Amino acid sequence: MAAPSIDQPDFRALLVTPYGFQNQGVRLLAAELRRAGFDARVLFFKAWVNNNVRPPTARELALFDAHVAETRPALIGFGFGSPYLRIVTELTARVRANSDAFVIWGGVHPTISPEDGIDAADAVCVGEGEQPLLELAGALAAGRSPDDIANLWVRRNGRITRNALRPLIQNLDALAYDRLFDVPLAWIERGRLAAGDPLADSAVYRVFASRGCPFHCAFCYNSQYRAIYHGLGAYHRVRGVESLLGELETARRRLPRGRRIRFDDDSFIFPRSWIDEFVARYPGRVGLPFDLLLNPEAYDPEALRLLRDAGLCHIQAGVQSASPEELPRDYDRCGSNEHVLALARTARSLGVEITFDLILDNPLASAADKDATLDLLLELPRPFNLFLYSLTPFPKSELATKLLAAGVISENDIEGRATKSFRQFRLSFDYPRPAEETFYAALISLTSKRFIPRGLIRWLARRPVLRRSPGPLKLLARIANLVKLIGIAVRMARRGELSRFHLREYVTLRGRLVQ
Repeated sequence: MAAPSIDQPDFRALLVTPYGFQNQGVRLLAAELRRAGFDARVLFFKAWVNNNVRPPTARELALFDAHVAETRPALIGFGFGSPYLRIVTELTARVRANSDAFVIWGGVHPTISPEDGIDAADAVCVGEGEQPLLELAGALAAGRSPDDIANLWVRRNGRITRNALRPLIQNLDALAYDRLFDVPLAWIERGRLAAGDPLADSAVYRVFASRGCPFHCAFCYNSQYRAIYHGLGAYHRVRGVESLLGELETARRRLPRGRRIRFDDDSFIFPRSWIDEFVARYPGRVGLPFDLLLNPEAYDPEALRLLRDAGLCHIQAGVQSASPEELPRDYDRCGSNEHVLALARTARSLGVEITFDLILDNPLASAADKDATLDLLLELPRPFNLFLYSLTPFPKSELATKLLAAGVISENDIEGRATKSFRQFRLSFDYPRPAEETFYAALISLTSKRFIPRGLIRWLARRPVLRRSPGPLKLLARIANLVKLIGIAVRMARRGELSRFHLREYVTLRGRLVQ
């Protein structure tokens, strides 16, 4: 195959993201390229479906080939996370067979494990990609060597150049958020290729008001990013309120079915002056209900009251475990149950719906650790929801290192080689697990069902026969969960939030999620 073409007069870039219709990062990269005068487009290759991620069909691969041939890009970028490593490797090989385009990988997995991509791609972007991608496109379009571009590993003529990182972007408002809706989009799913935004009928618009996270959790990529970028600027950075509101106003105009805003920041932590400005301007400029993610350690009751008055309707709080041993030992967190209880009580008093994230299936957790989590949940004021996640190790994470050192997993169990998240991202009762794990998963799931008396849950928890043979308990939990899911669906339908997109993501006969 000939060397990648780098002097096309009508330079075009195609950015591809697998199983990520909601990937805002790749849209922003394309917006940056278009603002600089390049013809940049985005292809969303297949949709993510909770616990039912399926490999592409032969027809979908053929559609990908045809789209590349029709688009004729000089530059193709793949942005992806670890579970999709093998799929992106296959797509890259197909590009090689049918195109002379320069191929670059970026995103979470290439940043953490660039060595996995440099033999397949021409370049790998480590860390933030906006400026490196602009410089790469400029170099290729002008026929210059891209070998010295910061943040890039570049492979040319059998030689790999590993360039140093540049400082983190501190002024997020300088990025092309105002061009997000100017990017030509296409998507491949269910054996068809279509032009347009796959989120056009979504009732929820997801937005980032910041980058980075101030916490250091062993299971999260932020801990690795923080180490990679040590000494290169503040890691947690905040957009200005005006930049944020401008994006949301455009989203409201362009997505008329929108009913809610979701702040996808890893934890909604902002200076009080930012909060004051936001709550003063958001209702008049945007006015939609919104939800956010929050670490209970960042709990501020007065800020929550102000946010509620501005439209806050739902909080997703990361608890993970209530065990004072498991949290620091396995997850490098220093949370306290007192903060969780205070947050739950405040949310209830404000009339704000709350959901608690928990990690189950931890092979390092003892029965005492699990009992501690169950005890806390039985103390929380109802109603509340649960998002239960099955522990999944990711490459080079501190958690994966601990699990490997304990001998409870092998390298083949880490995402990238493994694809557990395809079948068990959110916990479901159809996934095989030991009897004790099933016992606790069923009990924990029952705590969020206010039609199940707490006394009954405590009684069930004391039955040794159910610990050994949890089948009947699991059946009760599945029935109770189905009842709750129906209620949630009815409420979402009444609010106009139950879009076809949301149904495709979460409603599957297998792997039904637990709330």
